[in-house]
Amino acid sequence: MTDYPALTPARHRVRAKAELDGAAAGAREAYTHLKAGAEELIEGGRDHFADAREVAQAKVREKPLLALTASLGVGILLGLLLRGPRTVYVRVPG
Repeated sequence: MTDYPALTPARHRVRAKAELDGAAAGAREAYTHLKAGAEELIEGGRDHFADAREVAQAKVREKPLLALTASLGVGILLGLLLRGPRTVYVRVPG
């Protein structure tokens, strides 16, 4: 009839365990690979942030008044955006 031997519950368990062990090993390998990649990205981001911080500090030291007015403008703009919509009622003369 079939070329496959009869699978008893014990054989099912052995086969399932082998497949699960293989899947777990693959998941561990993928985790290790992804973790290494994430660590590289984080380190690169830290380096980039440090460089950007140095550039920003140099610009502020060069032109402190410009930096102050720019930060004031950004603060006002954020304040206007975060306060939410305002309803204005207009009284019609009459």
